[in-house]
Amino acid sequence: MKVLTWLLYIILMMAFVLGSLGLCRKIIKKHKVNRWIIGFSAPLVLIIPKILFDNINPIVWTILVAIFIVLYLLFFEINREISETKGIKATMDIRKTR
Repeated sequence: MKVLTWLLYIILMMAFVLGSLGLCRKIIKKHKVNRWIIGFSAPLVLIIPKILFDNINPIVWTILVAIFIVLYLLFFEINREISETKGIKATMDIRKTR
């Protein structure tokens, strides 16, 4: 039974990551997103509630971690797209956001 639980957990995590990547690609196509703002603000999704509240409900914490993961996937997906189209030097240039 324990093996089936872990297998279900792994399948759900893979589905979550793949779904997040699909969502990120749709967001990139529709909107011009500044990757540096996303990259620097993503940890704040976890840090600010942890500082403000002593006890956070585990369900709320799980939702915050999921938002954190989606934001970082969006950041790395934008970086991957830039490095494929414009090269590595454009990836490190702060002035060029997209």
